[in-house]
Amino acid sequence: MSIATVFEAQERIRRLAVKIVKHYRGKGPENVKVNLDGAGKATVEIKGVLSNLSEILVKEGATDLVKQYWKVLQPYLEREFMQEAADAVGGPFTYSWSISHDRQGERTIIIELNKTV
Repeated sequence: MSIATVFEAQERIRRLAVKIVKHYRGKGPENVKVNLDGAGKATVEIKGVLSNLSEILVKEGATDLVKQYWKVLQPYLEREFMQEAADAVGGPFTYSWSISHDRQGERTIIIELNKTV
């Protein structure tokens, strides 16, 4: 894959991630990074992913409410954006995600996309 092609793919995925986060939060994320490994795997890192309400709930110890909220939101986001994500990745894919915390307490969601053959 040429450098230009890799950059274009990274930008398509980054723009989609920004669009999804804007849909969820009502505003863009503080930072979205996309890395492609050339073997059909993309890693998307999104900092500042929780909504203001979710942040308050987590700080107050109500993480179960946030998890219940996400159980409703995740299928909705998948229905709305899966085809667009497949187009951005270049075909069908599987994904997994996790939330990490840095030393300053900021949350980052890490999404790994694996293109399927």
